[in-house]
Amino acid sequence: MHDIRVLRHGESTANVEGLIVSTPGRRALTEVGLTPRGREQAREAGRGALEQGLGADTLVLSSDYARALQTAEEFARVLGAAAPRQDPRLRERSFGTHDEGPASAYDQVWTVDRARGTHDHEVEPVEEVAARVAQVLREADARTAEAPVVLVAHGDVLQIALAVGAGVDPHDHRDVPHLGNAELRRLGPRRS
Repeated sequence: MHDIRVLRHGESTANVEGLIVSTPGRRALTEVGLTPRGREQAREAGRGALEQGLGADTLVLSSDYARALQTAEEFARVLGAAAPRQDPRLRERSFGTHDEGPASAYDQVWTVDRARGTHDHEVEPVEEVAARVAQVLREADARTAEAPVVLVAHGDVLQIALAVGAGVDPHDHRDVPHLGNAELRRLGPRRS
């Protein structure tokens, strides 16, 4: 892979409330956005990216969920880059009936992931997330000949993307160092 980086969204209102918001709809698409701190985190990530050599030619691809898109907009603005392109394949993993419930349910989901088990509660399987992310990564890799690409999305989606990019079984995505809010990280080369 060429110059592809991932950026997790900044602190969101759902992060502060300790809630899972993963189902497409008004809440995810418009209501659950960034806190003022999250907006500043996104701008800080942009300033850090400038120091790393990214600039106006950077292509920013984002989930269409409000918290990711707002992060992408703040980030791109700092770089002087074009407005982010939205890609629904970068949406948060669907946590099914855990949606709008406590974030503590993540641990249960990740335990099933590691065990390569079958999820209850209509949780999107790792394989499905990995397939949509791998498709985005292939397309982004083809674009890096022209400019660096930054994918702005959500914790689980990007953890799985980092695993796929590094050639790690995506079921083991929690073994990849965790991305903090508005953390920018270069995607490692595939070993496949």
